Amino acid sequence: MVINFITGNAGKFVSMKEHVSKYGFEVKQTTLPIIEPQADTPEEVSLSKAKQAYELLHEPVAVEDSSFHIDALHGFPGPYIKYVMQTIGVDGILKVTETITERTCRFTSVLTFIDADGTVQQFVQKDDAGTLATKKDETPMEQAWSDLWRIFIPAGYSKPLSGLSAEENRQVNEDWQKVSTFTQFAKWLHENKKS
Repeated sequence: MVINFITGNAGKFVSMKEHVSKYGFEVKQTTLPIIEPQADTPEEVSLSKAKQAYELLHEPVAVEDSSFHIDALHGFPGPYIKYVMQTIGVDGILKVTETITERTCRFTSVLTFIDADGTVQQFVQKDDAGTLATKKDETPMEQAWSDLWRIFIPAGYSKPLSGLSAEENRQVNEDWQKVSTFTQFAKWLHENKKS
C-alpha cells in the first residue's frame, strides 16, 4: 500500500516517512488543490481535507493538521492558527496576549487516514501544556516546522523550542514522538493493515 500524505511541509513528510517505513509501508508526499476549511476543531479540519484528497485520488490518503491553543483566550486560535500565522504571525500573537498573565498553551495534532475503500480513521495527539513566551526568541532555527517554536516554551523548560540546545530539543522531540499522531498511525497500520 502506498499512502499519499497530503502536505507541503517537508519536515512533516520526513517524520511520517520515518514512522511508517519501518513497518514496510510506502508514503509519498502529495500536494493537491485542497480548500482549507474554517472549522472549530482540528478534527473537522483534518477530516474535511482528507475527504477532499480522497475524492480527487480514490487512493489511500493521510492528512495531518495541527492547532495551537492559548488557554486564557478560551483555546484561540485553535484550528485557525494557519490563518493567524499568515496574517499577524507570532508578533501579533504576542501583542494580543501582552497583558495576559496566565500563559498556558498547547498544540493539538490530528492525523486523518482514509484507506482505499474510503474507511476513515483519526489519530489525535494533545501535547502537554507549555507556556507562551512574552517575547519572541530570535535564535536561528534549522528544523522547526513553524515560527511558533519561537514562542512556545515546553513544560519543564525556561526557553522556547527555538532557543533550546540540540540535546534539549532531542529530548522534547523524543517525548512528543512517543504519543505523536505519526507514532499512533504507524502502530495502527502495522497491527491492522497487512498489504
